[in-house]
Amino acid sequence: MAVIGFLGCMGGMFWLAYKSLGIDHLSDEEIRDGRACTAAVLSIEDTGSILNDDTVYEFTLRVQPSDGTGYEATVRDALNSVEAGRVGAGTTEFRCVIDRDEASRIEVFWSD
Repeated sequence: MAVIGFLGCMGGMFWLAYKSLGIDHLSDEEIRDGRACTAAVLSIEDTGSILNDDTVYEFTLRVQPSDGTGYEATVRDALNSVEAGRVGAGTTEFRCVIDRDEASRIEVFWSD
């Protein structure tokens, strides 16, 4: 029982860390049920925060759903050095999924 309690506490701490930094990832089910899109990076800003050795950035995106009108959105995400290098090297468009119930919730696939 002690191990289960410890793992529960650790999971809660990671969840709290992500929420406090403004990072909101979609669940596997939300990704499966979401709307396909592409996201063009309009701007990127280093927030100065680090999470699990990854740098947290704030992105302004131009989101283009495959089934609708495009819009601008701001998201925060933690990227490793390889992912950040892709954005910095000029890769500006990425595959993404929009939550069906809340269009401001976007999961960007930085490594695809």
